[in-house]
Amino acid sequence: MIGVVLLLTAVGFGIFWKFWYRAPSCFDSLKNGDETGVDCGGSCALLCSESTLKPILRWDPRLFEVTQGLWSALIYVENPNASVDGAYVPYTLSIYGANNQLIETRNGATILPKNKTVGIFEGNIVPKNGVTPKRAVFDISSGIVWQKNTSPEPEIEITHSPLLNMGSAPRIEATVKNSGIVDLENIELVAAIFDGSDNAIAASRTFVEDLKKDQSTNVFFTWPKPFALGTKACEEPSNVMLLLDRSGSMSSISSNPPEPLTQAKNAAASFVRQLRAADKVGLVSFATQSKNPIDLDLTGDFASAESAVQKVSIETSGTQYTNIYDALRSARQELLTQRASENASKIIILLTDGVATSPKSPTGRTEADDVKYAESLALQESAEIKKEGETIYSIGLGKDVNTDFLKQIASSPENYFLAPTASDLMGIYRNISSAICNEIPARIEITYKIFGNSF
Repeated sequence: MIGVVLLLTAVGFGIFWKFWYRAPSCFDSLKNGDETGVDCGGSCALLCSESTLKPILRWDPRLFEVTQGLWSALIYVENPNASVDGAYVPYTLSIYGANNQLIETRNGATILPKNKTVGIFEGNIVPKNGVTPKRAVFDISSGIVWQKNTSPEPEIEITHSPLLNMGSAPRIEATVKNSGIVDLENIELVAAIFDGSDNAIAASRTFVEDLKKDQSTNVFFTWPKPFALGTKACEEPSNVMLLLDRSGSMSSISSNPPEPLTQAKNAAASFVRQLRAADKVGLVSFATQSKNPIDLDLTGDFASAESAVQKVSIETSGTQYTNIYDALRSARQELLTQRASENASKIIILLTDGVATSPKSPTGRTEADDVKYAESLALQESAEIKKEGETIYSIGLGKDVNTDFLKQIASSPENYFLAPTASDLMGIYRNISSAICNEIPARIEITYKIFGNSF
C-alpha cells in the first residue's frame, strides 16, 4: 500500500513539474527566489524602490514663452544612485495660472541615468483659453523602474558655440562626439541657458538617432524669437573711488546753488545708484589739497555714499587751487586698506574742471612752472597706480581743461571723457558704470540622456 502511495505521489509530482511548475524568475510577477520584492532585488537586474535613493528635483520647473501663446518647460532632476538607472520614470507636470487655477497637465516618462543630473524638457504647451502660466509642479510619485547598471559611463563629448543671432532667431551650434567603444542610439540633448544670477531663461531640445563609436555629429538648438537675457551680473565686484573737484571754479557759473558743482554731485550720486550689491565706493573731494580725512572710506552703504557726495561744498578759505596729485594719492591709499574687497577690481574716477595748479613748484617762477610741476607729480602718481593694476577714468568738465594731460592720467585714451557742460555728466558716468562691469555671459549647459533601443 505504501508503495502505491509513493508511486502515485511521484507520478503527480512529475506531472506538476512538467506542466505547471515554473522556476522562479525576475519576470513572473511573484516574489520568489532571492527576490526582496516582486520581481526586484536579490539577483534580479531590477531593484526595489525601497533600496534606492529617490530622485532629487534641483529646482521648481521653469516656464518659457516660446512664441505668443506657446510655452515650454524645463525641469532639472538628479539621480543620486551611483550604480542604478531610472530605466522608466513616469511623471506628471501640472501647470497653474493665476489664483492656482490648473490650466494644463502633462503625463510623460523619461529615464534618469545613474549619478547624473539631466534636463527634462516639455514643449508645445498651449494653455487653455490663452491663460498665462504662472507656475508649474513636477511630480514623480511612483512606478519608477530601477535597474542595476555597473557599465562604464558613455564617453560623450559636447562642445558648443556661444548664443548666436540674439537679435532675431537665437541659436546654439553644438558638436556631439562619441569617444567610447560602443555605438549609441536615441540620444536626447537639452540645452539650458542661464543668466548672470544663474536663473534659467530659455531651453531647447534636439535628438541624435545614432552615433557610431569615434564619430561626431553637429546639432542645433533654436528659438523662433529673441528672449531677454534676464538678470545681469558682473564677473567681479568693484572698489570705486570717486574724486570730485571742489575748487573755486566749480562755482563759476552760479554760486547759489554752486554750479557746475551741483550738477556734478547729482551725476556722481546717480553713478552710486548704478553700483551692484557686491561693489564698494569711496569719495575724495579736492581743491588745494584733498580732504583729510577723506570724505568717505570705501563702503557698501550706498545711501551713505550718496549723502557724502551731496555734502561736498566749495572751500571758502582763500583761493583754492586744483591738486590732482593729492586726490590720486588719497584714493590710492584707501584702495590699499583692508576696507577694499579682495578679488575686486580697483577703479578711480577723477572729475575736474580745470588744470592742475597745486602743489606749487619749489623752484618755479611762473604759473606755467607751477602747472608743469603739478601735472608732473600727478602723472607720476597715476603711473604708480596703473602699475598696481588699478584702472583710472578721467573726466574733463568744460573748456578750460588740459585734455592731453587728462588722457595721460587715464589708463587709456578711451578712459578719458570730455563733458562740454555739466549736463553731459550723467551720460558719462553711465558709460563708465557699464564699462567697469564685465557682464557674465549667459551660461549654456547641455545635458543628455541615452534612451537606446529599450525605451
